[in-house]
Amino acid sequence: MAETAHAIAERAPALLADAIEALHEGFALFDAAGGLVMCNARFREMNAPIAGLLVPGASFSLLLHEAVAHGMIDASTGQRLGWAEARLEPGAAREAIEAEIMGGAIISVSFSATRAGGFTLTLRDVTARRRLAEEERMGDAMLRQVLEACPAAVLMARLADGQVLYRAPAATDLVGPVRALNAIFDSREERADFVTALMPDGRVDAMPITARNGTRRFPAALSARLIEHRGADVVVASLVDRSQELAMRAELARQRETIFQNEKMSALGELLAGVAHELNNPLSVVVGHALMLREETADAEVLRRIDKIGQAAERCTRIVKSFLAMAREETAVLVPVDLDAVVLTALDALRHGPGGLGVRIETALAGALPPVLADADQLAQVVMNLVTNADQAIAGTGQPGTIRLATRDLGGRVELIVEDDGPGVPKDLRARIFDPFFTTKEVGQGTGLGLALCHRVVSRLRGRIEIDDRPGGGAVFALRLPVAAQALAPSAEAGVEPAPVGPACVLLIEDEDGVASLIQEIMNKSGFDVTRAASGEEGLLRATEGDFAVILSDLAMPGIGGRGFYEALARSHPRLACRVAFVTGDTMSPSARAFLDATGRPRLEKPIAPADLRALMRRMLAEAAP
Repeated sequence: MAETAHAIAERAPALLADAIEALHEGFALFDAAGGLVMCNARFREMNAPIAGLLVPGASFSLLLHEAVAHGMIDASTGQRLGWAEARLEPGAAREAIEAEIMGGAIISVSFSATRAGGFTLTLRDVTARRRLAEEERMGDAMLRQVLEACPAAVLMARLADGQVLYRAPAATDLVGPVRALNAIFDSREERADFVTALMPDGRVDAMPITARNGTRRFPAALSARLIEHRGADVVVASLVDRSQELAMRAELARQRETIFQNEKMSALGELLAGVAHELNNPLSVVVGHALMLREETADAEVLRRIDKIGQAAERCTRIVKSFLAMAREETAVLVPVDLDAVVLTALDALRHGPGGLGVRIETALAGALPPVLADADQLAQVVMNLVTNADQAIAGTGQPGTIRLATRDLGGRVELIVEDDGPGVPKDLRARIFDPFFTTKEVGQGTGLGLALCHRVVSRLRGRIEIDDRPGGGAVFALRLPVAAQALAPSAEAGVEPAPVGPACVLLIEDEDGVASLIQEIMNKSGFDVTRAASGEEGLLRATEGDFAVILSDLAMPGIGGRGFYEALARSHPRLACRVAFVTGDTMSPSARAFLDATGRPRLEKPIAPADLRALMRRMLAEAAP
């Protein structure tokens, strides 16, 4: 049966005493005179050094004095507690004072006035809470110190309004003193994409954005995590400037492309070397006989035809030698060249060549350009290739068109612009336009070598060749070359008649009958007595039979060849080996080049021009003269 209200009222003091005794805090009640009325066991435990004084009627001031005397608290803390008790008034708010007691524990002392004029004293051990708070404070301080020293650009911002809560010094250096996360984005679209990517999983990794610092814009990678901080969603983000990375990647890509181009051009060089070697001997015959016929006739019509043959053959000779120079990856003999003169020469050759030009040519040559250091024949070939490609591109449209060539001085560099109003080159093909064997022409109408050779020649001259769009359609090729260090000057030998050659005895070792006959005829006309041998073995026998001032030997022949002949002669007759010169078209193979370089003997490359042969003979005879 339930207790009556009267029974409960009778038991209330006992129940209250039990409740006070069960408290985890120390509790004491003092009367209006400041005397102790009662205290619980926890209060006695927390005041163990003066527990014997905790009897009813003990005054608060006495207990406070004894606590200081027993070293439980220091005098300053005792004074503060005394002032707190003296200021108590009925209805006043509870006042709590934290104090460190004996043993290092931290106690929170709370005073509360009672309606009867007394007061209660509550003691709470807050040591663990204070230590945790101190650890958190120290952790926060250490974290801030780490973030301040960290080179990463870290920001913290509220997701709702983008307000920046924290910005590391590295972030300030990168994006400036921004106050809102929005300010680091160059566009609203990028910020919207960032938030969209962040929301599902609360993370974004290395998202590419265009960041800004005032008016400066730069590529960046943004990583972020979404956390909860003080009841709000907060974005913790780090930003990395990718400018240097992208520049390095572009440079690496450029270097890879250069290596790739070099590998392709090396393969192209081997092909060109084979073609050039096969053309050398017949070209030698054509060039040599054309030049000799020019010297033997005075008939104007015959001379005109000989000139046509000679010009065409000499052009083939120059092209073959250009192929060989590029294939060997050697720089041709470079001299100061007038770019305007090269352009006019190339256009004249195209106009008078087979088929001519089917479009109108306009020129805007600057005149008085500083010279460039180049091989005039190779540079003319570049111009001819560019103009021919433009001519064929326009012809493919079936419409009339115009090619415009302009030069100008850029200060330290000169520029040639070749512009046409043809169909142009699609952007997706421009990266391959200078690749060997790549062509946009129909099968059988192009080899894909012209622009590759143009790129090779211009690169060798430390220049650049680029392609761009032409407003209204068409293509624009820009060729830029550095100017030569010295100005054009007339040759010291210009207008000087070369010294005559001959007579002398010459041994000619050549397995190609047509080439051997040409060389013999040229030298006979110059007064030389020529003895022929068709192999290296026969050459060895002939060399010891007569007193030869000069021995001309081909390099690539059946049997022991020119190399075996020279080595055998050097062993048995070193005096004669000093009179050997080589006339050859085989300078491409590493073994042949190494041999020629090791001997140090003069050499003449095929195709052979009479003037070059006579110059070689003059040099050999001059070296042999006492």
